[in-house]
Amino acid sequence: MVKAQADSSHLKTNVNKDSFLNQFEAFKTSRNISGLADVADHHHYPLPEKVLGWQKQLQLNDRQKAAITQINTALQRKVKEMNGFLITNEKMLDSLFNYKKVNNGLLIYYTNRYGLYQGELRNAILQACLKTETQLTATQLKKYGSLLQD
Repeated sequence: MVKAQADSSHLKTNVNKDSFLNQFEAFKTSRNISGLADVADHHHYPLPEKVLGWQKQLQLNDRQKAAITQINTALQRKVKEMNGFLITNEKMLDSLFNYKKVNNGLLIYYTNRYGLYQGELRNAILQACLKTETQLTATQLKKYGSLLQD
């Protein structure tokens, strides 16, 4: 029993209690789309940011650049908004556990909110891919697909 308590206290001193929050703080500077656009990417629906990065290879015209830039700007605004909600939600969960105020109802509420925010974020990303796809010609979409393979 004494050994188990010693091992337990050793773990507590080695774990940075805020390390998991650091990942959410990182959302503030990242675009937080990792994995959320995989289905679109797999089927060659173009992410607006990738299209803008390959605008020369895709030979975008001025109208396309303007439209896709607008799609990308709206997406980045939504990503930032959802990241803020995710951070706030995660901090609330941390606080509830930290102060031993968590209960079944609160846990259900905040974890469901987390799922809603992730769902809204994924929807925004996939909608942007769908909108971007409509801005490209068949030739550009084919070229986009080949650029993804490189």
